[in-house]
Amino acid sequence: MSSRDSLSAAVHSAKEQALRPLAEESAESLDLDERQLAELEAYLHDAWFFGIRTGHNVMVETKMGESDPMPVILSMQDEFQDLMERLAEDLNTTVGKTLTAWDYLGQAWVAGAKFWEVEIAARLIESQAGGFDDVLGRLME
Repeated sequence: MSSRDSLSAAVHSAKEQALRPLAEESAESLDLDERQLAELEAYLHDAWFFGIRTGHNVMVETKMGESDPMPVILSMQDEFQDLMERLAEDLNTTVGKTLTAWDYLGQAWVAGAKFWEVEIAARLIESQAGGFDDVLGRLME
């Protein structure tokens, strides 16, 4: 499997692991109709990928953590706010349900950012250390 294929598989797997529980929990707690649930799931995917972009931008702009990530995150805040507002319009539900849905969006955003950080760090370690088996062997020593 090529590096590109393995990254694609890792992204798909991580997305499913992060979003499936959020989708299931939101379906239970929000009591939305099928159309609203489909809308929310689509927004969860968008928020998760937004998290990946956030993680990427933080790594690039802070030069791998050498400076404060807050300005980078704040510069992306308007875009996430827009995502939240569109979700509220598309769900067209109560204020309480909208606030709860926004919480799920935030959780998806954070999950995407964490995936990016962990995955890229693992790939950097692997590339610099000569492969997964070498890294694992060094850790076991």
